[in-house]
Amino acid sequence: MNILIITTFFPPDSTIASVRPYLFAKHLSEAGEKVTVLRTGFFDMPPYDEYTDFSGFEVISALGADCDAEKFRRGEYEGFRAEPKRKLSSLPRRVRLPIKAVRDGMVILRGKPPRCIRMSGTMLKYQKRAIDRLYGSGRHYDVVFATCGECENIYAGRYAAEKFGAKWIMDFRDPMIKLGGQYDDFWWNKFAKDATVLALKRADAVTAVSEGLAEDLRRVCHTDKIEVLYNGFDDCSDMPSAVTESGVLSFCYTGRLYDDSIPVLKDFASALANLISKGAVDRDKVRYFYAGSSSDDAKKIFGKEGISDVLVDCGYLSKSETLELQISTDVFTVIAWNTPVIKGVLTGKFYEGIHVRKPILSLVSGKEPKSELFELQKKYGYGFCYEQCSRKTSLKELEAFIERLYAEKIANGEIAYRPSQELYNTFCYSALSRKLSGIMTKLTTPLRI
Repeated sequence: MNILIITTFFPPDSTIASVRPYLFAKHLSEAGEKVTVLRTGFFDMPPYDEYTDFSGFEVISALGADCDAEKFRRGEYEGFRAEPKRKLSSLPRRVRLPIKAVRDGMVILRGKPPRCIRMSGTMLKYQKRAIDRLYGSGRHYDVVFATCGECENIYAGRYAAEKFGAKWIMDFRDPMIKLGGQYDDFWWNKFAKDATVLALKRADAVTAVSEGLAEDLRRVCHTDKIEVLYNGFDDCSDMPSAVTESGVLSFCYTGRLYDDSIPVLKDFASALANLISKGAVDRDKVRYFYAGSSSDDAKKIFGKEGISDVLVDCGYLSKSETLELQISTDVFTVIAWNTPVIKGVLTGKFYEGIHVRKPILSLVSGKEPKSELFELQKKYGYGFCYEQCSRKTSLKELEAFIERLYAEKIANGEIAYRPSQELYNTFCYSALSRKLSGIMTKLTTPLRI
């Protein structure tokens, strides 16, 4: 089967959105499929060397040979440079105030479409030119797999499918619109909704990274063509060995703390402080390791509960250092949110927790119960899920969970956690790629009458 993957983000760009298309390309090509990746070729984040093996598939940059990704491949890349921004104070007042109002979300843009939409249109022109060159060279593709993220990939996916007479799979790794609480930008709402409806009506199949996102898409346009195709982890990567600290129960969270994250981490700190005050947990025998760019927030949260000595601030770590920390602690923390507007949030940390085979403590903020993390905990028993919306009962259960793990670690020297193989198999990219391959095969196999 000849497969064309269309994506904005792709390694060596280090943004998390680049991992999904790369691992699908890698596993599909290893299974014998002929894969071509059409990426844009610019870097959203600084490049890194983790996913740079393109030996099994072809990678083409829509922006051409002089884009950052191609320069990086040739060893000519000079380094990541953020786009310089003019200070608002240097602009005239009649220009400065409207820009500040828009930036602060105080007004809805009207009139000329904003830069994000103009940029999508520009990227689409380059994508179409690249698709035309592929077509002109005599290429043939059976399936076009376009992933977003970014709206231009919807239109590029449709264009490529029509050009090559291929089946079109549109993959949603993020919601393009907010139902019930839309983005402030008038033009973006219209643009994103039009693109989403187009994909749901015209694509041969639609994939979404969570049940919550699939449900939202069905509310935009009722269709039975949507299938859940989770994000996951690379099960082919090596896992270094590590030993947890003896006589100490340790938790870790590696990542940024957002406004939605802080309330549930406060609840965890409160629960831990309560256990310490009751004597159920010895404060000298429990540690909470934090690594990320929100050290000040973490210190405030634990300091307010009087347990600042429990927090170990590791600062910002490299990817390898982060993995070493994760496998050397007992419990892996995942923080997410579930609201009437945003459901089905499964952060990359959840997949990392499965990969390191640690019990996972999920902390979910928001007023909507039965989050996707909660439902997955019921199904797979990966650890414990605390939902802030049911704080009165869940907080007691959270304390009981911490106390049980503490008693087990102190008594036995380890946590006897054995994750189900079904959990592991559901979220590893080798299995996810087999599912994607099955969707493609079903689309391209003629019906027998």
